[in-house]
Amino acid sequence: MGWAHNRMRSLLVVSEIALALVALIGAGLFLRSMQKAQEINPGFESKNLFEYNFDLGALRYDPDHGQQFFRDALDRVKSVPGVADATLSSNGILGGGNGGLAGTIFREGEQTDPNNRGTLVTFDDVMPGYFAALRIPTLSGRDFTDFDRETTTPVVVINKAMADLVWPGQDPLGKHFTIVVDPHQYQVIGVVGTTIIGAVGEDPQPVAYIPLRQQYSPQASLIVRTTGNPEALMGAVRAQVNQLDRNLALTNGQTVEQLLAQGLWAARMGAALLGLFGLLALILASIGIYGVLSYSVTQRTSEIGIRMALGAQSQQVLKLVLRQGMFLAGVGVLAGIAIALPITRFASTLLYGVSVWDPVTYISITILLMAVAFLACYVPARRATRIDPLVALRFE
Repeated sequence: MGWAHNRMRSLLVVSEIALALVALIGAGLFLRSMQKAQEINPGFESKNLFEYNFDLGALRYDPDHGQQFFRDALDRVKSVPGVADATLSSNGILGGGNGGLAGTIFREGEQTDPNNRGTLVTFDDVMPGYFAALRIPTLSGRDFTDFDRETTTPVVVINKAMADLVWPGQDPLGKHFTIVVDPHQYQVIGVVGTTIIGAVGEDPQPVAYIPLRQQYSPQASLIVRTTGNPEALMGAVRAQVNQLDRNLALTNGQTVEQLLAQGLWAARMGAALLGLFGLLALILASIGIYGVLSYSVTQRTSEIGIRMALGAQSQQVLKLVLRQGMFLAGVGVLAGIAIALPITRFASTLLYGVSVWDPVTYISITILLMAVAFLACYVPARRATRIDPLVALRFE
């Protein structure tokens, strides 16, 4: 009276185990991805940092008045008790991935080459002190100063990703490049560390930083570093800026850690939903295994009694029943792995630092599921060892 006699029940159990494995592997991959993403260095110090976005263009500020507003706003913000530093950026934190200005550049002398299509990079207009405020390391050269103005040589600071892409194996300091439809030549005066600009886990993106004094942008992000809890100072900072212009709307105020956490929303939701579905499937599979084995033990009462009357030991009966249940679990696990391997490929774009075939996830989930299946098998198997041979022989 093996599992073949209860084929439909057995197939249902195998299906439940397979589905549980697929869901739990998906949840495990997302959890591992979140763990890896939280270990990723964004390239700047994200703690005690918040930002506000605003647009002077909506209030029709001309460049001169806009530049003065920037300076006055930073002076006021830095005077707030608890503010350690403040700066401005046209892109803001993680704003370079979508709304950031991008353009094609050509190294000096290459723009006239018809076979050279140039290099696409992201531009970010920043104030002097931007890298110090975000604690982005300066690798070589210098930061911008107040002397980098409209009338001086156009200068840029580039990140290491751009240096390696545009001038591989060379020292980029002093090098020049031009931008499409821009007659100016820009001189590289510094190289800084590469930061994420659009999403956690992205490939290193080339970025050229330009001083706001030389390239005015009415749209900007005010980035503030505090000595303590950043949320506690957001209201005071906003009030100081609004004293300069009460009509200016400061929008999207949030801490940078909250901003980074938003980038993990998809992984977090995937882990939660798949985890819940996998847990329910695991519970159903456990109940299914227990039910099938309990029914099997009942059906095989006479057989078990005869075995025990002929001298079979309790351990032998225990192994007999456990073998039947673990066989079902094993078939379900193999089927689940066969299903999970191709399905998880569709989630590859949502994972950070984890392969869709991550062996740690597959092995740990398999061990977990087999352990639960063993517990579900043990209770009816233990009950089978307590069958009285004399009673079993009279069983109909």
